[in-house]
Amino acid sequence: MNTGPHPYRIGELAARVGVSVRTLHHYDRLGLVQPSARSEAGYRLYGEPDFLRLQQVLTLRCLGFPLRRIRDVLDSEDFDVAASLHVQRVALRERIEELQRIESAIKGALDAQERSGVWDWDQVLTAAAAAGNSRGNIMERYYTPEQMAQFAELRAETPPEEIEAVEREWSALLADVRASHGLDPASAEAKALVARWDGLQERTVAHFTGKPGLIEAIGRNYEAGSFEGMDRAPQAEDFAFIQRVRERSAP
Repeated sequence: MNTGPHPYRIGELAARVGVSVRTLHHYDRLGLVQPSARSEAGYRLYGEPDFLRLQQVLTLRCLGFPLRRIRDVLDSEDFDVAASLHVQRVALRERIEELQRIESAIKGALDAQERSGVWDWDQVLTAAAAAGNSRGNIMERYYTPEQMAQFAELRAETPPEEIEAVEREWSALLADVRASHGLDPASAEAKALVARWDGLQERTVAHFTGKPGLIEAIGRNYEAGSFEGMDRAPQAEDFAFIQRVRERSAP
């Protein structure tokens, strides 16, 4: 039978998870992670609920959330630890994929320099773009801190399997649309793509209920061309194709 670990004093916990005692004192002052007990001598003692709380704080911090926002999320009445862990897994996988793309671009620049002895500036700029177009930089560039917090809430509220399914379907749909830009807009194949587009768009927007400001912000960014050149986002040519099909289908 697993009875769980014994309570940790603050120095023991700091050493166990790789943070400083000063950091744990800071988290205590902010109300982020507070010891659930004290020893008879007055030492802070951290138990199982504190371990879960600390894991949440450190992982969300790693994902870029500000500490005060983390506290608000963890203290909300409807917070679910297991659901949060699922969301964190999805976010971490996305981050790993981003870092792998950035690493691959940097490797390309280094390989080119080692082969020729001079820098291939196109490769260097490609590496810069890989980092500049990472999800974190994009979010900070085009959305306010308040809107970014709403996106975080949205991800926490949506089952991780739904997030994965919607992202997977958008990726497949965009690939099919881009392979079909030259189709006759009046063809059955083109109309089927628009039907898929409308259905997936409706499914996506349904998750934004209660957050109309986010939908407006996303729309403004698309109108401004903010996401042009980002493969995972619909591009101007994709929208133009969908519009051509709609016009040919109109009575």
